[in-house]
Amino acid sequence: MERLLEEARKTLDGGWRSALNFAVEERLPNRRRALLLLNKLRERLGAEPPDYLKGDFLLHLTKLFSYSAFLGEFLVSHPEVLPELESTYTRTFKPADFKVQPGREEADVLRNLRVYRHTQMARVVLRDILNLAPFTELTRDVTLIHDACIREALKFAQEKMRERYGEPSCGFLVVAMGKAGGFELNYSSDVDMMFVYDSRYGETAGGKYGKLQNHDYFTILSKYITELLSKPTAEGRCMVVDLRLRPNGSLGPLCNDLEALEQYYTAVAMPWERFALLKARPCAGDVKKTGLEFLKLVRALIFRKYIDLTLVEELLRIKELIKSKVAKKGRKVDVKLGEGGIREVEFIVQAFQLMYGGRFPDIRSTNTLSALQKLRRWGFLNEKEWQELKDAYILLRRTEHMLQITNFRQTQTFHPESEEAQELAVKLGFPSRAEFLRKLRETMETVNLYFGRFFPTGDRKTLSSVGTEELARMGFKEPEAVKRLLNALLSTKSLSPGEANRLDVMGDELLRTLLTAPEPQTTLKNLISLLETKEGKLLLFSLMHERRALKLVFFLLSCRGFFVEKIKRTPEISEYIFNPEYVEGKITLARLLSELAELKSDILVKNLAEVRTVLKWHMGKIDIEELMEELTETADFSVHTAYEETSPEFSVASLGKHGSREMNINSDMDLLFISKEPCTDLTSALRFMKKLKDLGYKVDTRLRPFGEKGELIFTVKHLESYTSTVARTWERLAFTRFRFLKGELREEVENIVNAFVFGKPFTEETLDEVVEMRNRLERELGRGAGLKYSAGGIVDLEFMGYIYQLLRKRRIGTTLKALKALCGEEKAFADSVKLYRALKTAETTERLFGTPALSDDKIATLKKETRSCYERFLSWVRKNL
Repeated sequence: MERLLEEARKTLDGGWRSALNFAVEERLPNRRRALLLLNKLRERLGAEPPDYLKGDFLLHLTKLFSYSAFLGEFLVSHPEVLPELESTYTRTFKPADFKVQPGREEADVLRNLRVYRHTQMARVVLRDILNLAPFTELTRDVTLIHDACIREALKFAQEKMRERYGEPSCGFLVVAMGKAGGFELNYSSDVDMMFVYDSRYGETAGGKYGKLQNHDYFTILSKYITELLSKPTAEGRCMVVDLRLRPNGSLGPLCNDLEALEQYYTAVAMPWERFALLKARPCAGDVKKTGLEFLKLVRALIFRKYIDLTLVEELLRIKELIKSKVAKKGRKVDVKLGEGGIREVEFIVQAFQLMYGGRFPDIRSTNTLSALQKLRRWGFLNEKEWQELKDAYILLRRTEHMLQITNFRQTQTFHPESEEAQELAVKLGFPSRAEFLRKLRETMETVNLYFGRFFPTGDRKTLSSVGTEELARMGFKEPEAVKRLLNALLSTKSLSPGEANRLDVMGDELLRTLLTAPEPQTTLKNLISLLETKEGKLLLFSLMHERRALKLVFFLLSCRGFFVEKIKRTPEISEYIFNPEYVEGKITLARLLSELAELKSDILVKNLAEVRTVLKWHMGKIDIEELMEELTETADFSVHTAYEETSPEFSVASLGKHGSREMNINSDMDLLFISKEPCTDLTSALRFMKKLKDLGYKVDTRLRPFGEKGELIFTVKHLESYTSTVARTWERLAFTRFRFLKGELREEVENIVNAFVFGKPFTEETLDEVVEMRNRLERELGRGAGLKYSAGGIVDLEFMGYIYQLLRKRRIGTTLKALKALCGEEKAFADSVKLYRALKTAETTERLFGTPALSDDKIATLKKETRSCYERFLSWVRKNL
């Protein structure tokens, strides 16, 4: 190296000196290569560099030389392209900027294609090593360079073919496959292609060589294009064209018409061949007509409404074949095919698209990074998974690029102790080889971890072979009962032998997922019930290889009868519960009415809304307050649709949890029916209540005047008379939760209710009466450790809400809002909001699963704190009376 430096100092003088100094002082991946190529360039250009080389461009060129022997040798051999390179490498190109200079003769075209490709690759590499462009722009530009070359080769070949045989009778298309299809070509990728034409029926118009049938014409054209692009010349090849992804591979026709493609992929193709179509992209030729028809065909072949697991299983089979080949490479690192390599990221992305792309077209993309972003956006990947997979993919691809950049050869392996590894570390900006290898190892371990999580492989124990001791070791509380349920599951009569076998081979994977459910035994019981329906089987088997979604289904099946009853009543729900468009976003009456217009079924909309509300709460997307609000909006939707369908001649108002917008799982609706004139015909009321019952609600009308003895439909005057003369204090409390829902009597009724609730003063005598009510509820209903009526239960906090509203003469509605208002006035009760949320959360869990999520000790502590808060509140109220 010292001798080379000494010679360089003698020859690289004058204007070349800055490049020499740069090569000596800068941390370059290969200083020797840079100096050798600089000397060669000086010999070509003379003692003084031309003007376009003076300044930063010469230094940047020196850096490029240290990275790539191939590009360096090309630029030294073709210095005429340097002025163009100098004027373009700092500029971001638009797709329209990629154009190859046409040629009149074949020799000109061959040269132009290769010189253009190599010059443009030098531009891209300069932008890469100088950090002038993000990774996505680099791979896009590499793809667009090759697209431009393909278009020019096609254009020239078509002109020559028209002269010989005349105009063909249909369109022709070049389809980019693999990385070319995804706008993510490497610096030295083979370019996977397929040639397609519209129809075999017809012939050319005729030329100086006569006429040809369409198939013969397009076969010759395809061969000519391939030669123009891949033929070795003095400038090398333009690209290596790989046509093996066409039907029947190397043994199949060079080009195919659309009809032949449909027949092949429908009846003959192996699963992996349809899998390869995921990245198919028309890139040249008749893109607007034949291209659209081709894409329409491809979408129908790949994306199914129901999940085709054979494609995913084939993907895993290919991965295992690759794994066995990589194992033979010894200690070499393979950033593409090794465990945790590029292929595993691509497999994760493509498997999600294969499984869900039919039902969720928004996740489709031929580009890996774009698809990752879409999977995050639509909830298939969380933020952490997306970020780590994206960062890993970019590092792995950049490592692959830097491996290939030296000689522009397709390689993805290197020995970790080689000089090549040291050069890679410098190229990628790491301070040392050790630091680079550490980061690469951690990255590949992360990718492999995700791959194993999403698509677990390896030996599994079947469900039928798992014993009670093993179930106990895994963490099942009643292993004997679980074993009996597993046997019953595998013996479900509605399962075919094949379906039972598919369940059986899930083995410990299913059991591990089952353990994530709040109530595994309830889940198993409901799973057996679910599999008795066609839709239930379809849902389960479509999610067998998607553990995240399966965990959510098992969570729903833990909810006693909540989910099973709904899916039996509305089996179509399975098509929507994992659709991000339905799960995301707040549930409101307006949104539900919009969905009703789309889905045409009020029970489906109602059931779907309740399931996604519970799912959002389980996933932490909403809190307990938002859960109650969304369940109330769903109840309001049900009242609205029932009212519109039955058209009763009375107004509807609500009390209780519905009135205060605090509906919970399986909450009743406390309703009032109010009319202007006396109504003796109860038909409309009965129809209205039946409709709500059909929608899954229990309607309670006992809070009307005189309760069960009173008129089911009562008049405004009767309400006014009753509330002003007969109604008792407990009814004042109940009417703090009053909410008018439907009809034309809103103003009159709300004035009467406000006068009733707040017209009389709230005295110490009234307070004593209210306290006695609470005590009576505790004595009669609060035995044991219940969450609601016992001392320190939820009712303590609800009474605080009632009393505060009566004290301040404000109908606030929800208990939580009343407690927040109280806290705003008196900070000493700030703990009431936290206590209410904790107890309501425990109550919701109990309603779903039969048991609260909290331990007995934790609940006892909460209730002790609640009773203390309640007693302090009563003392505060007495002081304020």
